Amino acid sequence: MILNTERLREITRGTEEITDHDGTTSFFRFTPEQAQKYRFHRPPDFYLKTNATADVRIAFRTDSAHINFDYRFGFGSSRKFGWFDVLVDGVLTHHIGDDSITHITGRADITLPAGLKSVEIYFPWSKAASISSFELDDGSLVYPLGRRYKMITYGDSITHGYDAQFPSLAYSSKLSRLLDADNTNKAIAGDTFFPELLEPEETIVPDIVTTAYGTNDWNVHDYDTLSENCRKFYTTLSEKYPSARIFAIAPIWRADLDKETKFGEPFETVAAIIRSVCAPLGNVTVVGGTRMTPHCTDFYSDGYLHPNDLGFTQYAENLCNEIRKYII
Repeated sequence: MILNTERLREITRGTEEITDHDGTTSFFRFTPEQAQKYRFHRPPDFYLKTNATADVRIAFRTDSAHINFDYRFGFGSSRKFGWFDVLVDGVLTHHIGDDSITHITGRADITLPAGLKSVEIYFPWSKAASISSFELDDGSLVYPLGRRYKMITYGDSITHGYDAQFPSLAYSSKLSRLLDADNTNKAIAGDTFFPELLEPEETIVPDIVTTAYGTNDWNVHDYDTLSENCRKFYTTLSEKYPSARIFAIAPIWRADLDKETKFGEPFETVAAIIRSVCAPLGNVTVVGGTRMTPHCTDFYSDGYLHPNDLGFTQYAENLCNEIRKYII
């Protein structure tokens, strides 16, 4: 029994748009209008990264004993690897993909335990993954699997997923699982505060919004530019989602925070600006980023900036504890 694109739409989470081209299903986490903002206001590779399938997830209950599908990887980040994770009743059972950028196509053959169970297929954050011939056993039951909350996450490379080897362990994926939230990931590696991204209308009405910008701004912008972009972003975000609980995460720890940058002020000044900007916004709560991840290079894939799977686990758990103080 092959599920066509229409059936896949019913059981997919984390997308704004799903398209079909000659039987191949592609998944997009940005609206076309948002993608165009990246095309015209950011470097060319940022626009290409909008195709990355970060936090895209097929989630359903089934009694099928098998899942099979073909996949293709396109450019989604500067990283070479691309992996799917499969969780059955919340337990990671399969890790499918490759470490090589030359690995473009593949096939997933998944055996499942007997009986009715919950299945979640996490797509690679590092690639633009499309699938075809998504097949279950003939006559199998298929029920969409939703979560309690709707969530949107904005940010840079760390929220995009750099550098989780297991996409289900990227902090936004793990956080949304802990919060019982269906998340749509709006992060792009290398990005800074981007008020223009908030201009297009979206179909999602979120209960929770998280934002995590500032570390790249500190690296490339002067004080006035960072401050103004930060102000515009949070003011617009607060107005756009008046009923959402918004969490502004200040930059997490980085090993090179003592270096001099164009910003001209200490790293912790970025957090102070975010706190000042968000203070009058009643639906925005600032989270101290340097309390979210360990101050130890072993928790970072590159030794200074991007958390590894272990670092992301710490990040997600600590951030979840903060958010739970404000949601029921």
